[in-house]
Amino acid sequence: MVLAQISASLATPLLSGSADPNEVDVDYPIRPSEVKGIWRWWARSLVAGALFNRGLLNGESNKNAVKTPTKAEASVISEIVGIDMGLGYVGRGKKHRASCFSIEVETMDNVSPKIANNDYNIRDLNRVKLLTLGKRQVEYLDQLRIRIIVDDHLNCGLSSDAVKASLGALGLALNLSCLGKGGRRGLGCLDIQVEGNYSRLFNMEWRIGDAVNEAMNYVDKVVGNHVLERMAGSSGRSRCSLSPIPSVTISDLTNCVDRNYRSNRDQKLFSFQVITMEAGKDKLQLLHNFFLRPERARATRGDPRGKDDLRLRLMAWILGLPREQRGTGYEITSGSDRRASPMLLAVHGKTSYLTVLTSADWPRKLMWIDGGNKPINISENDIINATYTALNEFTEYLNRRGIRWHSWP
Repeated sequence: MVLAQISASLATPLLSGSADPNEVDVDYPIRPSEVKGIWRWWARSLVAGALFNRGLLNGESNKNAVKTPTKAEASVISEIVGIDMGLGYVGRGKKHRASCFSIEVETMDNVSPKIANNDYNIRDLNRVKLLTLGKRQVEYLDQLRIRIIVDDHLNCGLSSDAVKASLGALGLALNLSCLGKGGRRGLGCLDIQVEGNYSRLFNMEWRIGDAVNEAMNYVDKVVGNHVLERMAGSSGRSRCSLSPIPSVTISDLTNCVDRNYRSNRDQKLFSFQVITMEAGKDKLQLLHNFFLRPERARATRGDPRGKDDLRLRLMAWILGLPREQRGTGYEITSGSDRRASPMLLAVHGKTSYLTVLTSADWPRKLMWIDGGNKPINISENDIINATYTALNEFTEYLNRRGIRWHSWP
């Protein structure tokens, strides 16, 4: 049975890659595995949020990371996503199960790749500039129509709530995340129209909070039915404790921000937060380039050479690691080689979203390199302060650029 038939078209350029990362695969420009990847990511975040709310996800600190999930916590999250929500689980013995859903992606047009470094408009995007350094030839698509069909794959006996929980996660994934290189920065975003009995779960034209709450409610029912026997509750944690992985859990962290970082504009910070902007694909360059310091400084300081708050406080690491260029920037000195930004930008035809997921899975130690070395130690409180500073700068950036916005919650 077809659960959802999704008609999608590119809202922003897609740099999809293939066996050659710089060339578009004209036969499969968007693969089912890529859609399944962001689907599972959002399902894990929803499950983690439900567990965190119940005091069942606390993580642990180690010498390399501020927090990571324990092995038991990670295993339970994978089981719930894979078995209880039906997205497939590779485990031992009887717990091994294929996905209950199949995804088919049909390309509706002839695929005509373009060369990024020959196109002035796309070359103005910072991510594309980095990819084409050294005169590299990078292909992209600026037009594509596809059909995504989600169908039953196995008769798994999933409850109605479990099916709705899974499809709700897919709805958030397709609206708040994008695909390909630069997918966290507004590239490869899809405008979608959905047919079928579950189309409501994909419709973000109604209030964003309704869409998120509906997905959270269904996931919480699945978690509540299956998890309590598998995990021990928390022995107690502070109000300002963060989840050890990105989680859709709504905790007000505003009072956890140090006073000397707070804005006089009554800016709020929640552990999961979505900024909805009255700006679409015509503002892609402006929104995408917020993550480039000269553009932020140009808007907030009136000078591209100025130092914004993230630079002055050495907190731009919150925009993603590594952030190294020409021998300067942030170098991870404890246990990993990168950490993606908690800020996801999705740009659609008429509306854009910035989703912020504040969590503690960051390297514990960094080194700032700029004509000298300065060690940086990161704590949960630093993550909260840095996220608040970045969000405050982003909303100031929108105000200076004349873009109307509102925040949920």
